[in-house]
Amino acid sequence: MLNPLVIPLVPIVGAVTANLTELIRGESKAWHPNMDIGMKTFTFAIAAYVLVWFALLVTAISVGGNNHLSSGFEVIGLFLFGLGLYTFGKGTRFVSSQLQLWLYRLALPGLLLSCGLISYFG
Repeated sequence: MLNPLVIPLVPIVGAVTANLTELIRGESKAWHPNMDIGMKTFTFAIAAYVLVWFALLVTAISVGGNNHLSSGFEVIGLFLFGLGLYTFGKGTRFVSSQLQLWLYRLALPGLLLSCGLISYFG
């Protein structure tokens, strides 16, 4: 079983991933048509999107280990819960353009920090 302290981090990682998915698909323009995303911000967001899948896999394997396979499934399940909740709940409509821009900028360090904490304390 996962450490209860890190359980809230996993759905947050899923929600941030859903947010980045909307950026990549171009769906964020529907909610924030005037938001101007620079090349550096877009590059960091794309790097975060690519790395989150690898980091999630490593985190699930690290937390699960050899004896606790259910913990790895908990990580994947909670991640999918956060991803689905943000996607089907249209989470972008609750985020302002400025906050959205900072979410894109801080996605890479935030996701890596979250996955590191989950692996270490999970």
